[in-house]
Amino acid sequence: MKGEQIHSQEQLRERLREHGFEITQATLSRDLQSVGIVRVFERESGYVYRSPRAGNADLKRESPGSENLIQGIKDIQFSGNMAVIKTDLGHATGIAFEIDRLEIPDILGTVGGDDTLIVVFRENSDHSSLLKALHI
Repeated sequence: MKGEQIHSQEQLRERLREHGFEITQATLSRDLQSVGIVRVFERESGYVYRSPRAGNADLKRESPGSENLIQGIKDIQFSGNMAVIKTDLGHATGIAFEIDRLEIPDILGTVGGDDTLIVVFRENSDHSSLLKALHI
């Protein structure tokens, strides 16, 4: 398992099962979130699960290609100091993580679900900073 790329929770459940661990999808999803595991886009292999913690410092240093970010985005709507971004199913958390990595000063943070994420802007910020960073 070490060094293997995991692309889906079902794939991870199967690998854990092979090693004697039975776990439900709901428990796995909750546990991945609690330890900070996120899905990120990698040019060579698509979306994979990664930890932004120890051993993955390259996740913070490497800047994501905006073309990779926008391919999973379906729609962006702004309201007040927030943006609601609709994505392909399963991509919202990874895209939220990638937007956080852009370190846009106008953005306080993101929250990602399955197919929707929310971006919270500082008061009186220019929403176009997100669009410019994503080259939209």
